[in-house]
Amino acid sequence: MGKNPSIDLLKGVLILLVMGGHVMELTGGHDIALWVGSGFRMPLMVGISGYLLNVSRTRGDSASTLFSRYGRRMLLPWAFAASVYLLASGDTPRWTMLFDLLFRPPFHLWYVPTLFFLIMLTRLLPFSPLALLAVGTPVSLSIMYGFGLGHGPVGDSLLSLDSRFLRYPVYFFFGMLMAERPVSRRHWPIAIAVMLLGLLWWSGLYRADNEWAFVPARLLMCLGLIALLPMLAAWRMDFTPVSAIGRDSLFFYLWHPLVMGVVIMTEVGPLATLALSILLLAFANRLTARGTLLPLLFGSVPERRDMKSAPPAGALPV
Repeated sequence: MGKNPSIDLLKGVLILLVMGGHVMELTGGHDIALWVGSGFRMPLMVGISGYLLNVSRTRGDSASTLFSRYGRRMLLPWAFAASVYLLASGDTPRWTMLFDLLFRPPFHLWYVPTLFFLIMLTRLLPFSPLALLAVGTPVSLSIMYGFGLGHGPVGDSLLSLDSRFLRYPVYFFFGMLMAERPVSRRHWPIAIAVMLLGLLWWSGLYRADNEWAFVPARLLMCLGLIALLPMLAAWRMDFTPVSAIGRDSLFFYLWHPLVMGVVIMTEVGPLATLALSILLLAFANRLTARGTLLPLLFGSVPERRDMKSAPPAGALPV
């Protein structure tokens, strides 16, 4: 699927919501806005990734081509960022650290390995998006109900995966299905109604302790939002400052906790922390977009040269 300004805009909005949520968490804020945002931000990001995935190319390219493309666009920037965060954390080196980083990534670093895992599943299982959704949904539901919606490994072994590897296939494959079989215009009101029902249900569960209700409420909200991606794409909306963040989503996602952590030490307050972090990240993004090595390490979209020769790096959902 080609580039669409509306999808870039949505990705930018989601990155800003992620940053806003993390500022609230880091400054001790816990209210219904944080609750609602945490309910749909990352499932929708995963759904967008499935929606944008070029399935035929993913399955048709050779293994070396596939790993080269995603190695440059995702894995190398992720590995560099992970090294920086581990050094900054002061964590004592241990022999299991590599396994922990791959299977139970710390901080926000889980998203890229999870996305790569889902892309590899799509390549290895040559089924239609509908068949993949039929297989992935029971797996996701079993993890949601068995381990809850919180984070943590599924099991106690060295190779136990973070639960998010197995909790998000339903959103990824549903996004793929929406790209292949988009919701028709006459069914858009149904998708909107499902999304609103889930949103109201999820909002009503704020401060509740009902794991059985959390799962269907979140599913309705997030699957309804993903079902609306074709409608959003048809509108082709654009707002340059936010859309630019969406196009550079990998850089902003990887590095925003580090920048926000530094800004928070100035004690300027949550809103000022968010605003200053966005400005600093935008400035750093332009600096790291120069040359060849810096974009590869930091995940920035390279400065425009010959954009026909290779797809740009730096877009988190692919």
